[in-house]
Amino acid sequence: MIRIEHIRRHATARPDATAVVDGAVRLSWTDFADAVGRCAAGLTEQLPEERRARPVRAVFLSGPRWELAVLLAACATLGIPCTGLDPAQDTDRLARTLDLLGPSIVIVSSEHAPVLDAALGAAPGTDARELLRVPLDPPAESTRPSGADAAGGAAGPNGLPEPGAHVDAPRATGATASPAHADRAAGRPEFAGRPDPGSEEPVRPFPDLLASDPPRRLPEPLHQESLAVVPGGSRPRVTVRGSAAEGRALIDLVDEFGFDAHDIHLVAAPLWQPLSLQLARTLLTVGGALVLDDTGDAEVLAALIAAEHVTTTMIEPGALGRLLVHPDSAAPARAGRLRCVITPGRHLGRWTVDTAWARLGPVLHLALTSPETGLAGLLTPEESQVTRARTGRAVLGTTVVVLGDEGEVLPAGRPGRLAFAGPHVMDGYLDGEAEFRTLDTGADSGAGSVLGEDAGERRFLVTDDLGVLDEHGRFTLTGRAGGVRAAVRDRAVDAALFRLESDLLNLPCLRDTAVVRVSLPTLGDALVVPFIAVAVGREATGYAALRTACARRVPSIPAHVIAVDHIPYSPTGRIRTAELLRAVVPILTLNLQLEQTVHQEISA
Repeated sequence: MIRIEHIRRHATARPDATAVVDGAVRLSWTDFADAVGRCAAGLTEQLPEERRARPVRAVFLSGPRWELAVLLAACATLGIPCTGLDPAQDTDRLARTLDLLGPSIVIVSSEHAPVLDAALGAAPGTDARELLRVPLDPPAESTRPSGADAAGGAAGPNGLPEPGAHVDAPRATGATASPAHADRAAGRPEFAGRPDPGSEEPVRPFPDLLASDPPRRLPEPLHQESLAVVPGGSRPRVTVRGSAAEGRALIDLVDEFGFDAHDIHLVAAPLWQPLSLQLARTLLTVGGALVLDDTGDAEVLAALIAAEHVTTTMIEPGALGRLLVHPDSAAPARAGRLRCVITPGRHLGRWTVDTAWARLGPVLHLALTSPETGLAGLLTPEESQVTRARTGRAVLGTTVVVLGDEGEVLPAGRPGRLAFAGPHVMDGYLDGEAEFRTLDTGADSGAGSVLGEDAGERRFLVTDDLGVLDEHGRFTLTGRAGGVRAAVRDRAVDAALFRLESDLLNLPCLRDTAVVRVSLPTLGDALVVPFIAVAVGREATGYAALRTACARRVPSIPAHVIAVDHIPYSPTGRIRTAELLRAVVPILTLNLQLEQTVHQEISA
């Protein structure tokens, strides 16, 4: 996140301009600088000297909130890497991730506190008593008044309390008020935020940090690294990047999207997603404003885009799908302010592209991104009209090559493993080894026409993605070289399934679809192909198109096609396969049993 020196620079140039918007809370650059300074001072006071001798890391479990933005900036100011964790992952995986990171500070919102407590209880290598826990919401019970009531309700600029006063505002539109609001409404005193005298776990809620004295001089940054958790896989992995790479990546993003101080950026994807956090940091660095949404509700998103005159946004795929079918989604296009919508694009198809163009205008950018490569590829609105799904142009600063079986660089048109180089690419894993190769991509390598001025000797991260480059430098994903389940380790079948799903995503008669191979007692070795029709009553067209495509691409495996109302996505654009199968497999099993019963009765 942005450091305090950058915030103060904007506060000096435009002290009353808005920096962060979250529901009823509007932070000016002056407010933002004051809050970040106070929280940085409070965190410094809470971290004892012995804790600073080892790597100091922070983690957070929270949706986009102004309190989180302040704490992320405070951590960046102190040089403490703050890593977001997906609260939807299972307890065991979250516990192992905490053990791997070894955080000194945990930041948590009230709705995710039970998830954190369960994970800490299951993490043998993490002692909760050694953690500085920072709740974003004050507890609901208290023995004495504090905060705004104790300060007499005095308010500063933009409606924020004066220094030392309790800050507590309603969440974004559509969300419920915090417990402190319920206390005030009932006439109960508010909690001061101090730990109980007998508490073994250090707790200092966010409002209490905000009441710290402004720092006269901030300490030197402790560390220079940024971390990101890799979703999926058999074990948790964490990527590591030196903070020096952030500067070059920021320049590339500004050049790519033309961000400037006039932009108003809507954060509609969790900040634990690396690209979402990177874009938020970039917009704040250039002086733009952040509008935070923690609801994912289509009506709220449409209202925010219109009311706040949003120009750019990072939105998760599920929320984008809901927005596009909402009647109010055409209003931003009529206003003419929205110019850039960025979303992960590995599973988004023709219907999303066409509908976004029709309702929002030519604004949708499909990003091909991962924690390891960062933002690697991009498909602009114009390119998406004429290019297949899962295709992207390497973003500025990034070089992509295709490697053959012997590790040689292949020319355009030859399929192989994708490898990436550039400032967005990770330096390595926190605990584990990644495959890097130093490659000579000069004119004699056969890739000069693709790489152009980037040709030369560079260090590339070799990924498990299979793909092919065209003569214009665009790469198309064609499959995965590893990380697949035992049931789909047949390389030819795996490639056929990937091509099948890509074909289906390009069908205009479907809103969305997925292809999952299963091996179950009830279905056998089969494909499960759920889909969402473009409209009610159009399911028959979808059935026919999907059955034909499955028979053509993978004739050796029976396909069970089923119409659904919803395909679950993670905020990173990955289909939540387990959740999807739990919903559709019982229905498919019942249908199969009914068909067998009818067939037996006819035969008899």
